Amino acid sequence: MTTSEETISDLRAMSAGSAGYAPVSADLLARLADDAERGGPVWSLIGGHPQAAEPLFGIRAVAGVRWLMLSGLAPELAEHLRHLTAGIGDRAYATHTWQLSAQALLDHPDHTLAALNRPVQQHQPGRAGVLLAALGMLGAPKVRLLELGACAGLNLLVDHYRWFGPGWEWGDPDSPVRLVAHGKAPGDLTIVERAGCDLAPRDAADPADVLILHSFLPPERDIERMELDDALALAARSEVRVDKADAADWLAAELARPAGDGDGDRDVRTVVWHSLLWGYLTPRQQTEIERVLSEAATRMPLARACFEPHNWGLAPRLQVTVYS
Repeated sequence: MTTSEETISDLRAMSAGSAGYAPVSADLLARLADDAERGGPVWSLIGGHPQAAEPLFGIRAVAGVRWLMLSGLAPELAEHLRHLTAGIGDRAYATHTWQLSAQALLDHPDHTLAALNRPVQQHQPGRAGVLLAALGMLGAPKVRLLELGACAGLNLLVDHYRWFGPGWEWGDPDSPVRLVAHGKAPGDLTIVERAGCDLAPRDAADPADVLILHSFLPPERDIERMELDDALALAARSEVRVDKADAADWLAAELARPAGDGDGDRDVRTVVWHSLLWGYLTPRQQTEIERVLSEAATRMPLARACFEPHNWGLAPRLQVTVYS
């Protein structure tokens, strides 16, 4: 199988970008690139996938390994990774990690290919801290929060968490989810309505969906795993609404009605939020969302907050746009 230089370069770039915070995953990506370059057995299995040339395909492959381990189908790998803290930096340990990971993928081709069909869903509650910063910038006392690409709805529960910033605290003081925040305190605000959409929403109360979300967490990230568990348990109790829908169509339907109690309360600002989503949308979808936002701004106070990279190789940045 011939693999493009760009695909191999993307895998190596992703490996380099992950090395600082997820060294085990970074090494797997580097070795996957080697396997692809020489037409090895793993790439022979997965390289024919129709999305193999997409920038984040490597993350899906590594998540597939993690899913096999968490589901009990790769017990030898699970036992091996129990000692990963001591093994970080040890080349022999890293080589054995790759060997066990590759064997798990090859032993379970149906599960491997199913994992590759899933969208990347790196869904940690800490990202809601960026949304909190955006809400603080806007300064609206009442907010209707709409999220595109909401996954399990963890960002939509930003006010249900307890945030600890430099010299300030904010949110539910009794929340089991305790997170670090940066910058200034957001001030007083109330989220009067919240909802989201996703093409593949995850149910925080469904063990199968929880397993999928955990598969996208690198095995080194213990703190993030605990935070995710706490946030998912909270989301399961909160029953936050996340509809399975196309982003542009869903947003148009939501913005067709006024905020608040349906009387068009001008004190309520509608905030449309999305993070690490824009690159997945087609140009037509992006243009349609821009059109929907511009039209809705003629009828209601509206803002958009997004946390997106210029391209997948760059760090995401927060942008806040006030339409009206």
